[in-house]
Amino acid sequence: MSTEHAVTLRDIAESAGVSIGTVSLALNEGKGIAPGTRQRILDVARSLGYERFGRRTSKAAQTVSILIERLPVAPTSDPFNKKVLQGLEAAARRMGYRIALEFVSPDDHPETDHWVPEVTAGLIILGGGDLSRDWVQAAIESRLPVVMLDHFVPGIELPSVVPDNFAGAYSMTQYLLDMGHERIGFIRGPSKYWTLGERLAGYMLAIQRAGLDMDLALVPPRISRGEEKGYGEMQMLLDLPNPPTAVFAVSDKTAIGAYRAAQDRGLLIPDDISIVGFDDIELARVLNPPLTTVQTPGETMGQVAFERLLSLVESEEQDPLLPIKWTIPTKLIIRKSVRNLRT
Repeated sequence: MSTEHAVTLRDIAESAGVSIGTVSLALNEGKGIAPGTRQRILDVARSLGYERFGRRTSKAAQTVSILIERLPVAPTSDPFNKKVLQGLEAAARRMGYRIALEFVSPDDHPETDHWVPEVTAGLIILGGGDLSRDWVQAAIESRLPVVMLDHFVPGIELPSVVPDNFAGAYSMTQYLLDMGHERIGFIRGPSKYWTLGERLAGYMLAIQRAGLDMDLALVPPRISRGEEKGYGEMQMLLDLPNPPTAVFAVSDKTAIGAYRAAQDRGLLIPDDISIVGFDDIELARVLNPPLTTVQTPGETMGQVAFERLLSLVESEEQDPLLPIKWTIPTKLIIRKSVRNLRT
């Protein structure tokens, strides 16, 4: 290879037939790589003239900033974000990096040169919400590698890693239809989360393809927040002249509020009303009855997002990679909260 071309990790990865993340693990003495694979990568690196072996020097940025909206509870207490952060931390540790959480409130605004490349290796924007378009634009203008996780912004070209919200919601709605339910309520989430909008879209498409009329009364306006989320909307659905036989809550935390509302009315789940959720948090398994839900692989999402960011951090190329949206498959988890109306 010509000496005029600086050897990059991508060059080594292509020659060795492995990913850039695997090359980084081998060169930085990271864990989780077979000795034979490590040696093969080292041999390829030497043959190409790559000489920077060993861990990064103390002068190199080893910290990845995670931008997340400030929530009423700590991120590690939030059942969904907890899994995602575990995946991020595990991947960062394995690759020799640290992560730093940066909390953003609605009144916060990014400053010019908010992030210093000598300190921050890259940015992951987690969850969206109060992370406005201004924050996303500031991240782009920082010229640091950026990946969005469980979030995307239409019209902004950034790599993103999200669960397959649309397909998961469609599959869950189709399951309820297969169980004989035709009046299916939907408790929506805050409009500031684009990914929750995909869940509503999946529900609506399944209803449409089943040949049913879309009754907007079955999708009540969002009125409940915090610990009460799902409760008020469930009350509205139960107050309808022709209430639904099943309710799809946009998240498991919302489904918990729907459970309480139904039980406060003296209704039995699923005998009197079926309820399903989305996310498969730990509490879903211990509800009475256990909640039928859609499983989102939070840890996998965190790991994939960090690996995508690492490929940008260590690509050593000026031209950005194509901003691909990686969609992680979801899975239907059948438990005891749905009644079969066909039997």
